[in-house]
Amino acid sequence: MVNIDLMVLAGDYVKTAVISEWKVKIGDSVKKGDVLLVVETNKITQDIEATCDGIVEQILFQEGDDVEISKTVAIIGDGSGFASAPEEKKPAIEITSSEAASVDAGVRTVITPVAKKMAKEKGIDLEELTKMFPGKRIGKKEVLAFEEAPAKEDTIIEKLTVENTAPVEAPAVPVTKIPVKGMRKAVATAMRNSAYSKPHVSMMIDVQLDEMLEMKAYLKNKYPEKRITLTGLLALAVRSALKECPYINGTATEDTIALSSAVNLGIAVDVEGGLLVPVIKNSDAMSGLELFESVNKVAKGCREGTLPPSDYAGGTFTISNVGATGVKYFTPIINSPEIAILGVGASTKEVVLVNEEVRERTMIGLSLSFDHAAIDGSPAGRFLKILKEKIEHPFMIALSL
Repeated sequence: MVNIDLMVLAGDYVKTAVISEWKVKIGDSVKKGDVLLVVETNKITQDIEATCDGIVEQILFQEGDDVEISKTVAIIGDGSGFASAPEEKKPAIEITSSEAASVDAGVRTVITPVAKKMAKEKGIDLEELTKMFPGKRIGKKEVLAFEEAPAKEDTIIEKLTVENTAPVEAPAVPVTKIPVKGMRKAVATAMRNSAYSKPHVSMMIDVQLDEMLEMKAYLKNKYPEKRITLTGLLALAVRSALKECPYINGTATEDTIALSSAVNLGIAVDVEGGLLVPVIKNSDAMSGLELFESVNKVAKGCREGTLPPSDYAGGTFTISNVGATGVKYFTPIINSPEIAILGVGASTKEVVLVNEEVRERTMIGLSLSFDHAAIDGSPAGRFLKILKEKIEHPFMIALSL
């Protein structure tokens, strides 16, 4: 008998995963390497494979459950240890009068925990559900049947109760309910934890981008086979500034500030369903061209879901670029436990005064959010000042190409 867990996901800050889909059911025969289930973290979607040949004897969690990665989720054996599916194992609970009443007095209607959870997720009124199945044991099948049944007149209009006011009837309108689960739930939890645990302070600055754009055009012409992006060039400037400002490159908890001698640069990537942050380890040891390639590689792998969990761990500083949205400034949330994150906004053409002459310049907005428990405003401001200088005079970073 072999216990199947999610320890393949083990890594920094990966503690739980949500079961998004079971590929097998109790009684199925499997071979070593067969996909048993699919799980999601705030980082990735991962297939969990069978580690041996055998028969699926037990499935201990359901789709949608948030599970600690050390927990056993399934048991594979020789077929002698069969157990009921989770829905059948959990005892049915009786619906109390506060939740739903039976149609006829004395008729006992029960609903399983799974069906109750499903009904709530679908916005189904438990009282209406029990009226449709009086005196029965309501499971998943009954919830689905209720959902597919023609709408009743008395369920089309919902009663909205506002505290200290009389109930108000609202006209029925189409409402899309999106369950917060999987990647979205994991991202939400991480953002809340960071926002609540770290005293965020944000600073904004305008930076001239013209010389860096000229550098980008030159490099694209010199290395036509390479993909030279503004994000790659900004990453080059950031890692250079971090080497001069080591106090902002690292992680911080309530008890410890850990400054890193290596720049492990996180690059926030927008993917369907959430935001992922792959990490370029030891970016400071790479040449500029190697860094450009790494930025493109992790972004591509992130969107395709091909990066392993280890590629999302161990960051010391993160860059989040929302320039494509047209937003110039924002207040990014720190990718905990890191000390700071740089937000990159949109570039715009603006008229500025240069040596007492009015000139048109391309300007970009940078926003630095930092953990005020780990560093103060002056050192954070110094980092922005040094970064601004390197972006506006990119010959200062050209030697690292």
